[in-house]
Amino acid sequence: MSLSTSTLVVVQQYLTRYGMTTYDILGNIGSIFNLLIFSQSSHRRNPCSLYIFSMSLCSAIGLNSAVIPLIYALDHPNPLSYSIPFCKSQYYFRHVFSQSMRTFFVVACVDR
Repeated sequence: MSLSTSTLVVVQQYLTRYGMTTYDILGNIGSIFNLLIFSQSSHRRNPCSLYIFSMSLCSAIGLNSAVIPLIYALDHPNPLSYSIPFCKSQYYFRHVFSQSMRTFFVVACVDR
């Protein structure tokens, strides 16, 4: 029983370390490309582009505030477990930016 449990813990750590890192890198690359494209002067004339730009910015901030503490906690003491203000602020910012991203998406759809 302990062998299978320890194997699952190792698999979970590898998935978090490499899967979430890949997820974070690809998400940041996509957000950066969106920010670069929708910050050009030809796209700034369209109000929908402003919403997509804001959505990409919120997506990048929300993604990094959610994934980086998870990856950091693999090799270091988890700051969420011993710092209550950090724990509350991390969950708050993650929620705010995720909801803002969804709101900008809905507003962009309504604007079209």
